[in-house]
Amino acid sequence: MLLVVCKRILYVIIACIAVLFITLGSMYCLSSNYKIYGVPVLNYHQVNDKYHSALTLDVAEFTKQMEYLHKEGYHTISLDDLYAYITEGKELPEKPIVITFDDGYIDNYEDVLPILQSYNMQATIFMISDAINTDRFVSANQLQVMNAHGFTVESHTNHHRMLTFVDPSTWVDEIKGGKDTLEGFMGKPIKYLAYPGGFNNAEIQRITSESGFKMAFTVTPGTVKPSDNLYALPRLAIFQGDTPYLSFWLRLHCAPFIAYTWQLRDTLRDNGFTTLANLMPLF
Repeated sequence: MLLVVCKRILYVIIACIAVLFITLGSMYCLSSNYKIYGVPVLNYHQVNDKYHSALTLDVAEFTKQMEYLHKEGYHTISLDDLYAYITEGKELPEKPIVITFDDGYIDNYEDVLPILQSYNMQATIFMISDAINTDRFVSANQLQVMNAHGFTVESHTNHHRMLTFVDPSTWVDEIKGGKDTLEGFMGKPIKYLAYPGGFNNAEIQRITSESGFKMAFTVTPGTVKPSDNLYALPRLAIFQGDTPYLSFWLRLHCAPFIAYTWQLRDTLRDNGFTTLANLMPLF
């Protein structure tokens, strides 16, 4: 009897593994077609070999990821291109991808910019307005250089406060104030926003729209599709972690699976199953 039960358990495990591989394989095949899969928007923060945190990626690892995108025929597009695709149905190049950086760390200028230039790639830096010209962040002059060499500068609010955790009376200053301040530094319109930590709600989205932003981004996993809310767009966060390249590959090619595991983790945690939630592999 015990042998029969063990065999059944083994069959179930094998079946689950088979279904998982078939699912991931199907996602991989579809990931090259942006009209079905959506457009991946990668989210980075720091890239350097000096200062390490949960937000840091090694230079060699970042280079490896950019080399993969280059060899696989991905084409980096601007947020203007993405906006035109969502709102007007603009045709995009084969395998379009958006690369974004949050906060505005100095290594984005020192380490990231040369790597992107070597592969003829463009990116967006979501800059914290009051971090400009401060220690370990880019200066106004460096932002101008980046903006002239394929690194579009956009907003990450005025002071990088997690918006849903602060007094709502500060939201206009964070969102519109950050936009106005950054426009003063850059001398150009600032059209796109990344919410700090991805935190937002309907009122924050309304203020973002009324402040003149065309799109705003979260850190909810997924790819961007024309049906998405322009003021709560998903991004795929890329960190060093224990398996950085595997994580990058899975998030790039299997974004729906990543989104599902994150949602399942949150559901388990919200319903009191903390131990199970902590066991979820989030890659």
